[in-house]
Amino acid sequence: MSKYTLNGILEHLRQELTLTEVKAREISSNFEVLRRETECMKVDALQNYLENQRKSAALDRGIASLIKDRKKARVSLLIAAGTFILGGLLTRDKLGAITAGISGVDGMVQEFGETKWCVLLGKTISVVPEEAISPKVTWITLASFYKTMEELKKKALAGEKLGNLDDVISKLTKKPRLSQQ
Repeated sequence: MSKYTLNGILEHLRQELTLTEVKAREISSNFEVLRRETECMKVDALQNYLENQRKSAALDRGIASLIKDRKKARVSLLIAAGTFILGGLLTRDKLGAITAGISGVDGMVQEFGETKWCVLLGKTISVVPEEAISPKVTWITLASFYKTMEELKKKALAGEKLGNLDDVISKLTKKPRLSQQ
C-alpha cells in the first residue's frame, strides 16, 4: 500500500501553494518599492542634470565677468593664492593646498556668474539666466521647478507613475507657476 494518500498529497500541495503565494506577495511588494524608488530617481536625475547645467552656465558667466573686469580677476587670483598658501600652511600637503586654492577660485568665479535662473520647457529642458529668455517660450523659475519636482517626488513615492521625460515636462507645463511670454 502506498504511504501517500490522496488527502495527504492534497494537504501538502495546499501548504506549498500557500508558501508560494506568500513569497509571490513579498516579491510583488519588493517590486512596488523598487518601482516607486525608480520614479523618484527620475526626479533626482533631472534635478542633478539641471543643477550641473546651472553650475556650468554660472561658471561660464563668471569667467566672462572676470574677462570684462580686470579688478575682479586680480582679486580672485589674490584670494586663490591666499587660499593656496593658507591651505599649505595648515595641511602641509601641497596637493591639498592646490586643490583648496583651485576649489576656492572655482567657487568664486561661479558666484560671479550667479543670477536668477529659469527652466525652459520644450522638446528639451534647460536652465538659462532669466534675462536670456526669448519671447514665446515656456518656462518656470528654477525655484518653482524644484518645488514642483519635490511635489512630483512625493506623488511618485505614493505610487503615481511619472512616465518618461516628455510626461514629466508635460506635468510641469500644467503647473500654475508656469510663465509664458
